[in-house]
Amino acid sequence: MEDLTHSHACSNRPTSLRLTSAHRPRFVMTSESIRLSNSRHPLFSAIALCMALAPSAVIAGNLSGPGSSATVNPGDTPESWYLSDGAALTIAPGGATGFIQSDNSRVTGNDVAIGGFLGIRLQNNSTGDITGGTITITTSMGDAGAATGGSTLNLSNMAVNSAGRGLQVAGAGSQLSIRNTTIASGGEALSVVDGGTLVLDGVSARSDGSASGANGYGLSMRSGVARISNSTLSGRNRAISMFSTGDLFIERSTIEGLVFLQGDRANPGTPPPVATVVNSELAGSTAVALLDGAAFTAVGSSIRGTGTGRGLSAVSVSGGTFRALDASVIEGATTGISISSGQVELDRSRVVSGSGPAMSVGGGGGSITLRNGASVEGGNGIALEVAALGRADLSAAASTIQGDIVGKVQGINTAEVNVALSDRASLTGAIINGSNVTVDGAHWRLTGDSNVQQFGMAGNALVELGDGAGFHTLQVAGDYTSDGGTLVFNTVLAGDDAATDKLVIGGDSSGQTNVRVNNVGGAGAQTNQGIELIQVAGASNGQFDLAGRAVGGQYEYFLFKGTGTDGNWYLRSQLPGQPDPCDVDPTLPDCTPVNPEPVLRPEPGAYLANLQAAQTLFRIGYHDRNAGQNAGRAWARVDGARNGFDAVSQQLDIRGNSQALTVGADVWRADTGSSAGVMISSGNASSTSTNPLTGYHARGKVKGEALGIYATWRSRSTADPYAGFYVDGSLQRAQFRNRVEGSGLSPEHYDSRAWQGAIEAGYAFPLGGARNGGLFLEPQLQVGYNRWDALRHTEANGTAVTAQDADGLFGRVGLRLSGVTRWGGAAAEVQPYIAANWLHTRAESQVRMDGEVVDARIPRSRAEVSAGASVKFANGLGAWGGISRQQSSGYHLTSAQLGMSYSW
Repeated sequence: MEDLTHSHACSNRPTSLRLTSAHRPRFVMTSESIRLSNSRHPLFSAIALCMALAPSAVIAGNLSGPGSSATVNPGDTPESWYLSDGAALTIAPGGATGFIQSDNSRVTGNDVAIGGFLGIRLQNNSTGDITGGTITITTSMGDAGAATGGSTLNLSNMAVNSAGRGLQVAGAGSQLSIRNTTIASGGEALSVVDGGTLVLDGVSARSDGSASGANGYGLSMRSGVARISNSTLSGRNRAISMFSTGDLFIERSTIEGLVFLQGDRANPGTPPPVATVVNSELAGSTAVALLDGAAFTAVGSSIRGTGTGRGLSAVSVSGGTFRALDASVIEGATTGISISSGQVELDRSRVVSGSGPAMSVGGGGGSITLRNGASVEGGNGIALEVAALGRADLSAAASTIQGDIVGKVQGINTAEVNVALSDRASLTGAIINGSNVTVDGAHWRLTGDSNVQQFGMAGNALVELGDGAGFHTLQVAGDYTSDGGTLVFNTVLAGDDAATDKLVIGGDSSGQTNVRVNNVGGAGAQTNQGIELIQVAGASNGQFDLAGRAVGGQYEYFLFKGTGTDGNWYLRSQLPGQPDPCDVDPTLPDCTPVNPEPVLRPEPGAYLANLQAAQTLFRIGYHDRNAGQNAGRAWARVDGARNGFDAVSQQLDIRGNSQALTVGADVWRADTGSSAGVMISSGNASSTSTNPLTGYHARGKVKGEALGIYATWRSRSTADPYAGFYVDGSLQRAQFRNRVEGSGLSPEHYDSRAWQGAIEAGYAFPLGGARNGGLFLEPQLQVGYNRWDALRHTEANGTAVTAQDADGLFGRVGLRLSGVTRWGGAAAEVQPYIAANWLHTRAESQVRMDGEVVDARIPRSRAEVSAGASVKFANGLGAWGGISRQQSSGYHLTSAQLGMSYSW
């Protein structure tokens, strides 16, 4: 027997062990394990030696050599175990041990309880498989376990609680696999070093940082590989910390706290750490921080920065590369992504911020690439902010940016901000202190004044200078180029001093640009110099062409380049090619420019045509219903007409046509022919208004219905039923749906309603005739009144359209000459007729465009001639037809009517 006496470092009491040489403990804590532990605790080896040699009331077990094995059974006194040289230890369900250290040996167990100081440590190609149970470390200087030197440790369905560190894997070929397990530690919950491999599935690992001198990391990596799925990692200081190199893959997991990746700056040849996160959620005051070449890729994941305060962001990039793919979302309570240097790529992903900009670039340089539906939205209205000494290169393709792009200025230092929009990308916001900005097949809508150094457009580029909330200026300090791009200006189309968006070019202009103009509440006016849209300080070699139409009120505007040395561009309400008289003959007295006649748009003519059609579409008199005295108790009438007139000093030419169907029936009828009835009408009219000066046209369309009543009193002669006196009256209520569609303009839709009443009287004098016929002369007088509901319509361009004096009297005085012939023994009676009328109206055919009168040249008085015939059969059927023509200066109307009736 050999006595070994030493002082217990923890209790300061002498302890005596009596062991046979066969059972003397072999302390096999290698220099490697001591070195790894000493990296945190310099006294580790001494404490470990103390614990190894001084068991707490137990004797440690020792197994060595192939074939050496032992089983820990339930109820056995817990003891610490040392295994070496191929030994095997089995822990039966319910068994308990102190710490286990294995050197080239094997440990298996199920539903175990492991305690002690070191938990379970495997080294030198050992293996361990533990399913179920606990590992409990009560000292903050202890460890729950490790796999080193090519060893493999598999843990599943366990609860690991360590006041010190959790579990570690170290060295190439070493693997630590943990499944369905919870880990709570005061130090690092998990650690991967020197090329080890960690596999987690269904694990919850947390470090509260309570151990003395602890880092408080959920996972710490210095070289090696980690594969994490369906797990949760958190740490008081960092959820994950990667330094120097390593490969991290996370899927379907939750990371609570900072994910920190940093390359090895002192060894530039060392590959930087790389992390890939798939379908996972990350959250922290700062969720991801990348330094010194580290690379991070988020795929279908959520990264949320919860920190509020200056400089805090969801993702911080300082010399690394951050990628977000496949619908990832980066959301910062302050800033989304901050970059001091490095690269950011967003592919079909989204960045949004709270109180700060969506993205910021510090004093270094950063490149930002957006593609495939990526989106950036600044919570404070700024999408990208670049520090005064910083540089940002932003490239966006098929993506959306909401917010301003701002380059900061500090003293003489100004940020460099280069922006390239392409492939249907969209920017809604201002660019302030931009450098080189290009828009190629993309869309930029300014929300405020913007200024850039160089600007270029290409392809189907669209730049809207205003957003409708105000008028903005795009200032290009240097050169402006365009290859078919389009600029959209919001302008109050009025006189020369009208408010408008502007393009100001400090250098030269070149290439071709399309210009579209939206009227913002302008009533139109005659211009002199014109409304200045574009200023060019250098060589004005660019060509700006008006695309579409610019209309305000009743005026048409065109784009002109200044004359002589004036290279600016103006909107004028005159036709191109109408020169300034001073340019033609500068010797004119005082060379006073004469304002050319303003150019009018054709749409007012379409409004006039709609009004005129509605005024006359359902106007029906006595003979229109009865076709002479061949009256029926039920009747139907179809009318078609074509008309034409001029408007506004003959500048507009208007042509139209209409069709109407009216059906009526007597509800009361006397033998004398007196009657009363109801009628219903439906009709439509269409027109085309053309300005021959511009070639532009507008189409008008009216669809309407009317419901009316009528009554007729007749004093028929007993000698001849066709002679005698009649008085007729009618009253109708009509409603109309109107449309005006101008060339290149949005269709305008509006409704109108009217009352129409008329009283008519006439007397048919017999002039004689044959036995089977007769000749009659009938003077007639009709007086009526139209009353319109208030008509007011505002066009899409802001022009207010109102009806002007549409109410009023109308009248007709005329003579009708008709003859009656009876055929076949009175089997049929035919009555041909001719008539001449004088028509007069007090109602005006006028509309107002923003208060200015647009007058149709329809004369108040005009002549009408008509002719036709009716036939009445003995069986009660009747039919009639006729044509008429109205004519006056600048106005004509031709119409035809067909009708049928039936008496019973």
